[in-house]
Amino acid sequence: MSDPQPEPKTPPLFVRTTLTIPGAGSVVNIAELVELNPHECRMVRMIELTPDHAITGAFIAGRVIGNANRPLDTVPHPDTYDQFEGIEAENITADHFEGLWEEARAKFPEL
Repeated sequence: MSDPQPEPKTPPLFVRTTLTIPGAGSVVNIAELVELNPHECRMVRMIELTPDHAITGAFIAGRVIGNANRPLDTVPHPDTYDQFEGIEAENITADHFEGLWEEARAKFPEL
């Protein structure tokens, strides 16, 4: 298990992203991020879903559970997503994220 992360100095960000790859389909991620600077964030937790919102996997503490893509440790800040083709993003509430996380934990108890 990885070392505990220091408490963030800024509140976490919660974001839903949809990455669409022409000819390949879409991937939906719901993520909890900690802002490192105006351009980068650290991934804390992530839930991966199908386009019709079925949870397929999750990520926490360096571990991928189920069928999810392994995120990078450092990801672009949500404020920069408009620079990337094929990515749609929206902020979500902490409560929305936590509700989905509980669904993911029910599906994958090892979380």
